[in-house]
Amino acid sequence: MTLKCCFLGFLLSVLLPGVVETQPANESLKPQRVHFQSRNFHNILHWQPGRACLGNNSIYFVQYKVYGEKQWKNKENCWGIREFFCDLTNETSDIWEPYYGRVKTTLAGIHSGWTMTQRFTPWWERAKGV
Repeated sequence: MTLKCCFLGFLLSVLLPGVVETQPANESLKPQRVHFQSRNFHNILHWQPGRACLGNNSIYFVQYKVYGEKQWKNKENCWGIREFFCDLTNETSDIWEPYYGRVKTTLAGIHSGWTMTQRFTPWWERAKGV
């Protein structure tokens, strides 16, 4: 589907919510398929843009935490970025510890909710890849 068609669908969902049955705009912006990819303990968080298909016009924000902690931490180098990935190697350096990552989107003043990864343990990912 072209960017023009996706943008038209996004506009319809915002301008005609009572006429066109769609998800709220903030839900259609929510990042999709948020996951870690690990190679030799180099841990990169990846995601795809939300269903609104506005890719490079969106700004992304990344947070991470250790399993069991209540407080999320901002990844400063990945706060307000346009890329679809974030290097969390330094933040996930304890290979035995399980981690989570999450991403949200902002576009034209509309904020999505957070999309979170499944639990990620660097050692386990390394063991699965062998």
